Amino acid sequence: MYKAKLHKTILLVMVLLTLLSACSQTSGKSLPLEDYRDPQDRYSFAIPEGWEASVEDQLLTIVPPGYAGGEEEVVVRVYTSSTNTTDTATHIDLAKKQIEPFLSAYIDDEYEVVNEGDTRIDKYPAMLLDFAKPYEDSYMLGRVVIVAMPFYVLVFLGTGVEANWETFLPTFNEMLKQFSLVNPVEPEE
Repeated sequence: MYKAKLHKTILLVMVLLTLLSACSQTSGKSLPLEDYRDPQDRYSFAIPEGWEASVEDQLLTIVPPGYAGGEEEVVVRVYTSSTNTTDTATHIDLAKKQIEPFLSAYIDDEYEVVNEGDTRIDKYPAMLLDFAKPYEDSYMLGRVVIVAMPFYVLVFLGTGVEANWETFLPTFNEMLKQFSLVNPVEPEE
């Protein structure tokens, strides 16, 4: 029992160190990006050139060419939901209720948070979480960025197997830098 717990702790520390070194790297080249505009005209964004973007309800899914649907492939999802309020407490309560089902659909209980921090998306404060879980001889890694904007909550979720995700992370970060809320007025519903 003690050996298993020690082994798990060592694995978690190794993943944490790997992620922290990947997160702190300032080098790394972003893939070329192209403009993307939300069909409901809520935001503009940049996605990797040649990648496919599909929208279903409140979810934008961005996948590389030749995507076969495997768990290890890099996928970026952008979840957008209106809260119809600027009251901070109400906004937070509604956002939490809307975000939890989305995240639980893509991040299972085996994932562990290995890094957390704050960032800004289009001048708005956002929460950033890096997470990981063992996967075959590697790890599944990902990042979730949650931002509350006027009348909206957005969640950016990127995942992939360790080697692919670490290579893609500079692109993911550049995508976030180019996000812009187009129309920060109360949505009609």
